[in-house]
Amino acid sequence: MKENSHKTLKHYIHLRLGSGSIHDILKSMFVKAFQAKSAKEFWNYWNPVFGYYMLFYFYKPLTNKVPRAIRVIATFTVSGFFLHDLLFWWPFCWVIAYKTHFPLGTIWFIFLAIIMLLLEKIGFSTEKYSPEIRVLVNFIYLSFALGLTLLVAGGIKLFIHYC
Repeated sequence: MKENSHKTLKHYIHLRLGSGSIHDILKSMFVKAFQAKSAKEFWNYWNPVFGYYMLFYFYKPLTNKVPRAIRVIATFTVSGFFLHDLLFWWPFCWVIAYKTHFPLGTIWFIFLAIIMLLLEKIGFSTEKYSPEIRVLVNFIYLSFALGLTLLVAGGIKLFIHYC
């Protein structure tokens, strides 16, 4: 059966992980994701529940209308905003610091998408390397995108401050 034919969350998680147990989901997110051979494979394992909804309710409906690179960036942008900024950082900032939040999650996920697409374009893979090296490379991928995010956010905040 093709991956696209799995319409339920249960089937999707079973396809991705081989099981739907909480243990396997957590193992997938931390072990399989960080040992992935590419950034694209990393995202196949990371947060399969949210990934299911993003795939079938956002990404796939755009398939015949929008080029893949734009779909990927749009999907990552929506994920960064709704899952990371809106559901986590904004409430945290309001409750703890009584301040508004700059959308770091959104910007970070845009960079993650762009870097993933660039790595795909050049055919970058760590397939021939040990799991330990793959963990390091995936950590560098996430950290590099976060570093770019902090640079951009700092520049934007500085610009706004002086305008």
